Amino acid sequence: MLRYDRAMQCNPIAWLARLLSTLLIAAAPAAALDVWPDARYADDVPTLEAVVGHDFGAEITAPADLLRYLEALAAAAPERTRLVEYARSWEGRPLVYLVIGRPEHIAALDRIRAGITRLADPRGLGAAERERLLAELPAVVWLAHGVHGDEISSPDAALLTAYHLLAATDERTRALLQQVLVIVDPLQNPDGRARFVADYRSLRGLTAQPSPIAAERSQRWPGGRTNHYLFDMNRDWFALTQPEVRGRVRAFLDYHPQVYVDLHEMDTDATYYFPPPAVPYNPHLTGEQHALLEVLGRGIADVFDRFGFRYFTRETFDAYYPGYGDTWPTLHGAVGMTFETASARGLVGQRSDGSLVRFADSVRRHVVASLATIGVAARERRRLLEAFVRLRTGPEDDRVFLLSREPDPGRADALAEVLRDQGIEVRRLPETMKLCGVRHPAGTWAVATAQPAGRLAATLLSAESPAPAEFWQEQERRAEKRLPVEVYDVVAWSLPLLYDVPVSGCRASVAGWPRLTDAAAEPAAAAPAAVGYLVPWGTRASARLLAAALRDGLRVQAATRPLRRGGRNFPTGTLIVRRSANDSDLPGRLTTLNEGIGAELQPMESSWMEQGIDLGSDRVRAVPAPQVALAWDEPTQPGSAGAWRFLLERKLGYPVAPVRVRDLDSPWLDQFDVLVLPEGERYQRVLGEDGAANLRRWIERGGTLIAVGSALAYASAIELLEARPERRAVTEAAETDAAVDGEAAGGDDKAVNEGADEEDEAGPVPGMLIADEAQYRERIRPEREPPRSVPGVLVRAAVDPDHWLGAGLPERLTFMLVGERIFTPLPLDKGTNVARFLGADELVAAGYLWRESREQLAYKPAVLVQPLGRGQLIGFAADPAFRGMMDGLDVLVANAVFLGRAAANPVPPPPAPGWSDN
Repeated sequence: MLRYDRAMQCNPIAWLARLLSTLLIAAAPAAALDVWPDARYADDVPTLEAVVGHDFGAEITAPADLLRYLEALAAAAPERTRLVEYARSWEGRPLVYLVIGRPEHIAALDRIRAGITRLADPRGLGAAERERLLAELPAVVWLAHGVHGDEISSPDAALLTAYHLLAATDERTRALLQQVLVIVDPLQNPDGRARFVADYRSLRGLTAQPSPIAAERSQRWPGGRTNHYLFDMNRDWFALTQPEVRGRVRAFLDYHPQVYVDLHEMDTDATYYFPPPAVPYNPHLTGEQHALLEVLGRGIADVFDRFGFRYFTRETFDAYYPGYGDTWPTLHGAVGMTFETASARGLVGQRSDGSLVRFADSVRRHVVASLATIGVAARERRRLLEAFVRLRTGPEDDRVFLLSREPDPGRADALAEVLRDQGIEVRRLPETMKLCGVRHPAGTWAVATAQPAGRLAATLLSAESPAPAEFWQEQERRAEKRLPVEVYDVVAWSLPLLYDVPVSGCRASVAGWPRLTDAAAEPAAAAPAAVGYLVPWGTRASARLLAAALRDGLRVQAATRPLRRGGRNFPTGTLIVRRSANDSDLPGRLTTLNEGIGAELQPMESSWMEQGIDLGSDRVRAVPAPQVALAWDEPTQPGSAGAWRFLLERKLGYPVAPVRVRDLDSPWLDQFDVLVLPEGERYQRVLGEDGAANLRRWIERGGTLIAVGSALAYASAIELLEARPERRAVTEAAETDAAVDGEAAGGDDKAVNEGADEEDEAGPVPGMLIADEAQYRERIRPEREPPRSVPGVLVRAAVDPDHWLGAGLPERLTFMLVGERIFTPLPLDKGTNVARFLGADELVAAGYLWRESREQLAYKPAVLVQPLGRGQLIGFAADPAFRGMMDGLDVLVANAVFLGRAAANPVPPPPAPGWSDN
């Protein structure tokens, strides 16, 4: 059994308080970086310099060298460490964590994990067993570094923290490990860091340059922040789209840490941030967690004060969005925290006031903050474990979320799996039964909040996780004064809305229902068919199967009108795969392609249709395999470009060619059928007039241009699109005031304007009378400004069922609305508004949307199509690829890419330069 020393058990809080006080007595350091006063280190634990050739904080350590050093530490202290690989990045780099503890803890690591796992599910836990575990177990502190690859100091801080814990010879440091088990996760984003380090080293000269405009400190597109697919993985914790995050979540659930720290960097002008976080807090966090954040923050502040380090708390970095590396662990029962230090973005950076931020100083602050956290966690071990057990008991309610598998079983199953993979119990309705007055079919997924991960389940499945009303009132006030609003990220994230899965809820018990496991269903073989197969359109599985079939060279058609066969209706877009158009092994090929996809394959023994169009109709069109290009590099927004590439390549399984924007002014563009322009603000500057003209010619010859958000505004600016971006609307009250003012001035607007034109622009202007506060606010309103920026709200749009782009889609779709773009509707003679936002009263599906934004967005286009020559432009006012988490919009994107190619009527491309008929 695990026991602590008797002296520590008597009064550990007082003992550790004395320990911290003694640790902070100034003394000569023994390491190159003055990490901790009075620190002395054993010679048998290697330094970073001995392994990779530079000292701590002297250089930015590359990912491979980080791993090499951790391997050296583990080899030097095998009885006190365990090095574990938990994932591989997209580019094949390993992600590891190093467990550090006293020898007795490492020897009993499996038993400790089992004990923590038992506390993590306290259902049925007896009082005696609970007390034994609370007395024996260490608290687990997880230190996570480098989720953003260009936030360079924390991975090096991870190495120094690990070295200090293993090499420090004083009993005080070793005593900390009596109470805690420390997990050092040194680098959450190796691909992004590798990109940053390579770029930095290629630009660095004889000495490090601190200037803000020095090339070595100015990252080239896309920068090192994101991973291979340009995802910000500090937003991906509940979406689980990236392998790095999926692996980390699995590792987290192995240990269920009581304290989770995510270490970051911020602007060079800043100081240091640690909790408590800013408001709003996620409403599913408890008062006890708020209090523990305060305790940890105060403990770190005490240490920083003794070191003379400047810091701030509460001003920014909220704990609201559940996809952060602090909020998600907190919703799992931990105390999650974000640390942020000023970044040198190199070895040295210059602040606005002329002072310097050194890389080594940022490393040191992160190490000090980490050691201070370990110290507080050691002092509060029992309290943290007791709070963890209470939090893992789950909310005191018996709500159940019921996830329907209709109309798309694949999307519902994917949602159930992503919940399961992050530690949420998902159960299956074993038989058709009536719950809360409604009959639910067998197989319906059920998620109860009365479970250890109930708080996380509630925040992810509820339509709303509301912030306090007074918070939004304050943000409305700030926005009205044109002050920055205090919203750090999106304010809506309901997974059923993101996946477009119908959800209902009631109070019921699901005890005893079978749980979702990792077992996968065996794919059904395609039954023999004389004529071929129908694949009903509109599910994620049908879209993925189409992509796989086109890649495999199958010949596929799509119905542009509904049809009926065998007493069943098939929607517009239904795929037709004929045996006569493909080889004799069509059933075998389809079976193989459908493995892991699970699309429905309806065999046809006859081509006779009972209603709707026949298969020989000219309204059945071939779906050619499109060649897809994606605009890449400047000026595209990296997150949007990466999300589109991820959606096409990984979610739909179809290849895409990233093409640098500057190369779109090229005859080689004719090699592609579809071009995606992701979000980007300066297309005109990069493409110029020649590039714009080339885009027009390419569309007119039959290309399909997909423009997203600000790229749609660019298309409008170069007259590829009749719809126009709107300015901020004038309210009805403002228009009334203006009319009254015009009458009081004694004439119409033209007369007033003519008088104004005669005045000297730099001289006095005609006087005005302001009658009240409301009129004053109108007088100071800018004449020309964009609509108010939306932080990220889920909104509803109605779909036009008569357009091919709406094939297989439900009547309404949900979009994540971010930013300030609002477009005018397309006139009927110019194109089609395939999806339009609902009216102001129905618009918001989840989150908070400014009142004036609701009014101006009402009935404006979300998706539009404008024909141009033999091709067309497809515009998305809201990005359907947002963060790779909008699964409910994948079929819409498949329509744009695959059916868009079928709807175009291209002419053969002219020979490109260098081609020859010989």
